[in-house]
Amino acid sequence: MSFAPFPRGPEASHPQFTGPPAGPSARSVTTRTVIGALLALAVLWGLVLLIAYGSLHTVTGQALDEVALAQAKADRNAYFPGAALVLAQYVPELVAVAAGVLALVWAVRYRRWTAAVCVAGAAFAANVTTQFLKHGVLDKPDLGIQQIASNSFPSGHTTAAASALIAVLFVAPPHLRAKAGRWGALIAAVTGMLTILNGWHRPTDAAAALLIVGGWGVVAALVARAVDAALSRTDARPGAASARFYRQFRENRSRRRQDIEWSEDRGESAYLPPAHERAERQFAEQQRAEQERAARERGRATSYPQSYPQAQPGYPHAQYGHQQPQPAWSQPASYGAPVYRPRFPARPRLGTAITLTVLAAALLAAAIWWPSPTVAGTLAGRVTLTAGYVGIAAAAALGWSLVARRLRAMAR
Repeated sequence: MSFAPFPRGPEASHPQFTGPPAGPSARSVTTRTVIGALLALAVLWGLVLLIAYGSLHTVTGQALDEVALAQAKADRNAYFPGAALVLAQYVPELVAVAAGVLALVWAVRYRRWTAAVCVAGAAFAANVTTQFLKHGVLDKPDLGIQQIASNSFPSGHTTAAASALIAVLFVAPPHLRAKAGRWGALIAAVTGMLTILNGWHRPTDAAAALLIVGGWGVVAALVARAVDAALSRTDARPGAASARFYRQFRENRSRRRQDIEWSEDRGESAYLPPAHERAERQFAEQQRAEQERAARERGRATSYPQSYPQAQPGYPHAQYGHQQPQPAWSQPASYGAPVYRPRFPARPRLGTAITLTVLAAALLAAAIWWPSPTVAGTLAGRVTLTAGYVGIAAAAALGWSLVARRLRAMAR
């Protein structure tokens, strides 16, 4: 009589759990990614040029801007108390400072170094672009419509606040990115509307500023994704300290220099070092590999403390004292390798931006073809101001949604 061999461990009777199924790599930068970013950039900055031409060089555009500004001033004096108006004058500065502090805290707390550097450059470029367009490129001709013919396009206050808010979206951790995008777009739109209520700018100034910030955000997202792909070739864990990168770089450089010295001293035919030096080098490499493996294990336990608890009673291997294996998506993977990463939603939605854009265009068309003259204090004036407010909201939603869609693949 023959008997089947008894399994020696729990692994023979229970299938090994390997985590969620693998999916396509989210770090790779393809031609489709670059083309999509260029198309988004063309849409955002193309709208800036279109708004600039319509609001600065056409009689209808200047007239609608002037009516919206006059209607906002009338509503300010009729419906808002003095304390609220005083507070509204400091909102852009307060928003910029608060968003900048929050972005700095999140960048340090979650080690979002790549995103922080890229968005800092984008914020600087957006503010420089706004001032350059306002004072060096664009000019408003005097068509006899507006009381003040000096150019205020685009809005510098809105650009400063929006660039700080877009920085919060960049450095936000993945599970908070949807809230950061949704609230960032809302606060940026409200800030642009308050510049009209304060009498500083016209609706087209704020809308163009938001589109400029969104365009530079798309550029920063593309650069950050490219840098993320380059760093992933080193098999580095997302969020790793920069000091460890520098230390590893110095060790590799010292090892290469030592190989060159051995090659020069002993000749090409005797490249291998002596046996005792090879043994010391192998022992040092083993020790370094063990230290790096232990550091990665500590990093995984810190980054995903609640993902898969270890040795729970419900787990089949808990009775044998085995630890539950780590999920596949929590382990560092090489560049282009098929890995699984949770896909967090991008907010605001692109459909929301399109809906607001269509609504603003419909209100603007109604204001243009209104039967009676469009003046402040009438229904036509309120429709014009509402079109301006909805246009600002549409610009914020469009810019933030296009940036958020390109940040979903970011790992650092």
